[in-house]
Amino acid sequence: MFETFVLLTLLVLACVAVFSDNLRRSIIFLGAFSLTIALAYLHYSAPDVALAEAAIGVGLSTIMYLVALKKVSVYDICYVNEDVEVFDDRQINEIMNSIVRPLELFVERTEEIEPQLAYTNRSLEAVMREDDHDCMIHRKGNLTYIYGDTTDQVFQDIVANLNEIITDIEDIRVIYRDEVTLDGTD
Repeated sequence: MFETFVLLTLLVLACVAVFSDNLRRSIIFLGAFSLTIALAYLHYSAPDVALAEAAIGVGLSTIMYLVALKKVSVYDICYVNEDVEVFDDRQINEIMNSIVRPLELFVERTEEIEPQLAYTNRSLEAVMREDDHDCMIHRKGNLTYIYGDTTDQVFQDIVANLNEIITDIEDIRVIYRDEVTLDGTD
């Protein structure tokens, strides 16, 4: 029974690690895979191999992968919705499938850049003034605005493929931050 559980767990962890859309999650699942295989080695009375797997597979390899991932280019996307009092899982899940996840997948697969997502209910002016995000999505009522720079090639690719990326929202407006100001003067 224990062997079957360990083997099924290994199979599931391997599949999730391979088919995950997020690199960081894949690394975490590979670490869990190594930990499970170390448990299997212990079960088969090979404590020296289990110890080596735990030290190298779980510890060293996972840390090395995470350090390597940190050196990968990151595209910073911020979702701004001032109408939300406090962001919780319900608000994030509402926008996840329609905006955030398709945009995240496009950046990962097409641009081969790791997206970093942030959610805030601060004012758009404060976010633009204080933070440095590559792309910002702003919801105001029923309108959705996407802010970016004309010099950002990834943002240009997002704009060029916007109809294929975000299919659930019809009224999306693109605003180039380096061409307009927030006070209304161009």
